[in-house]
Amino acid sequence: MNESDILFIGLGAMGAELARRLAAPSGHTTILHDLNSDAVERLIGEIPHSKAFDASTLEPLPSVVYTCLPTSKDVGNVIQSVLGRIKAGTLWFDCTSGNPIQDKEFAALLRDKGASFVDVGVSGGPRGAADGTLTAMVGCPVDVLQAAETSLGRCAKSIIHCGDTGAGHAVKAVNNIILGTNLVAASEGLSILTKYGVDPSQALAGINESSGRSWATLDRMPKYVLPGTYDYGFQLSLLKKDMLTALHLASGTGNTTPLLTNSFRLVDIASQSLDPTADHTRLAESISRLQSTTLLPGSPPFSAQPKSPSMRALGIKLVVFDCAGTIIDEGGLVYNVLQQVMRRAPGGRITYTEEDFNKWHGCNKIEVLRYFGSRAGMSEEEVQAMYTDFLDSLQTGYFSPANEGAVTLIPGVLGVFKALQEAGIKVCLNTGYPHSIADRLLHMLDLENKIDGLVVAEDVGMGRPYPYMIQHLARLHNIMDMCHVAKLGDSVRDIEEGRFAGCGFVAGVLTGADSADDHLKAGADLVLRSVADLSV
Repeated sequence: MNESDILFIGLGAMGAELARRLAAPSGHTTILHDLNSDAVERLIGEIPHSKAFDASTLEPLPSVVYTCLPTSKDVGNVIQSVLGRIKAGTLWFDCTSGNPIQDKEFAALLRDKGASFVDVGVSGGPRGAADGTLTAMVGCPVDVLQAAETSLGRCAKSIIHCGDTGAGHAVKAVNNIILGTNLVAASEGLSILTKYGVDPSQALAGINESSGRSWATLDRMPKYVLPGTYDYGFQLSLLKKDMLTALHLASGTGNTTPLLTNSFRLVDIASQSLDPTADHTRLAESISRLQSTTLLPGSPPFSAQPKSPSMRALGIKLVVFDCAGTIIDEGGLVYNVLQQVMRRAPGGRITYTEEDFNKWHGCNKIEVLRYFGSRAGMSEEEVQAMYTDFLDSLQTGYFSPANEGAVTLIPGVLGVFKALQEAGIKVCLNTGYPHSIADRLLHMLDLENKIDGLVVAEDVGMGRPYPYMIQHLARLHNIMDMCHVAKLGDSVRDIEEGRFAGCGFVAGVLTGADSADDHLKAGADLVLRSVADLSV
């Protein structure tokens, strides 16, 4: 075996192009290996002076070895299988999107053999490999760098020494989690504009001349997403793996990454709905589908498009709706009655501003009365008397014959409930009212057989913004991961409750207490005109 021979292991989309580009000079041999024998035979037919790797012999390996495999675990298995055949002076280049921690283990194994391990994070995709224009992010000791650069110069236009062993793969992993996050951001941004009626290609033209541009908007979106080809050549499953590697690296270094972590969650959701071999650019297709739109030409006008993400696409299994102001139109009766009761407090002792009062929208009403009552120096006995007055007055307002027809369902609610249940999604209600009122409301509005559960604050001991009502309903329906639960409500307390419960989707509605600004500041994912705008 000649000293200038090269062994290349792993002939997938990226590996095959690298092998072609790195083919040894005329007169020397490129030795090829892959579990897919067809890939080996195909390249042997294309690359002069090439042959298949013979795993059955004990002949020493060439002095230059390249691996480009799905995972670092695969690389470790290969190294262990040929460890006895590695000779002193060997340079082992790993172009896998690898794990920086495992790189150090591999380097130690090779060091014992007098060989060197070089981790290479490559960027530029199969086309960059074919053209020799890759960026190579290299991790290796300084004394190995010059020899490494000589070999890598055949396929990389830019070679950046990132640091010692593991640094190249660490930078590649962080690069790819930034890429994934930028692709999510670009997809969400273009979904907004597309639903508003802006042509996505025109939107990109503006963005790419402005400060919001990124490689996602400059390259991936115009070349692979908007044409609908989705054929860059890098699988979404590999992007997901790299993003997870970056998150492990963050954890190991003591960094919290809320934005990157949420981007990974969206990539994970996309990967579950797509073919395992799907290109990573299909992430944009998945994101736009979550928004119930498309980035392809011919999108329907805004007026004809859904106004919320698809609950099915988000993986939602349970939607929890607030009652008054969210699914029930009662004209603000509950807050009118509450203020009347406080004005009737003995001696007019309770005073408050509208701003003070509005902060308590959505809370358990005994807590509201207790707060304002105690601030006015009232005893618990007096507070309880006010609460009894409130319940009596509210029952009169809701159920007296004189007010018949004043309390109705928000238009479109029953259609949404039915669509959710037909999609296999549970529909539940929660409220701060006691059962004495909540149960009568359900009966009066003929909802008893149209929902999958009701919980009131007294069932769990505490009302909003504590998360216990939502958690109780999730437990009732055997849902462990709260990312599969959505919460809708008309008040800031509803939004806070959903966030504290860890819901995967939290939306405010404008049919009740609080404004769109209030909802968004509290952390709502979305603000809808009404429940009727929820897309299943």
